Amino acid sequence: MSARRWIIAVWAGLCLAGIAGTSALNAEPYTDKPESPTEGPVPRGTYVVDCKAIADDIEQARAEAERERHEEPLKGRATMKDVWVPEECADELEDRGLKTR
Repeated sequence: MSARRWIIAVWAGLCLAGIAGTSALNAEPYTDKPESPTEGPVPRGTYVVDCKAIADDIEQARAEAERERHEEPLKGRATMKDVWVPEECADELEDRGLKTR
């Protein structure tokens, strides 16, 4: 086999290996357990937001900061904290008067 054919054969083998590797990475993961007919498929990439819990945490933090400010007014600890919440919680925060921006 000449060097040129050998190089072409190696190149073709690497191409096939790359295609097989890409296919394996893009394939759905295999599980040994079959899906239960009573349970539906679990949605991927979704999350559950508990807006009431987020609003409760913000109210508690604000009340605690206010209490500290009244207990030790001369200490001069002014703390401000930015809290990022999901857009889905905007109505809950607005209803409680916690939305400032």
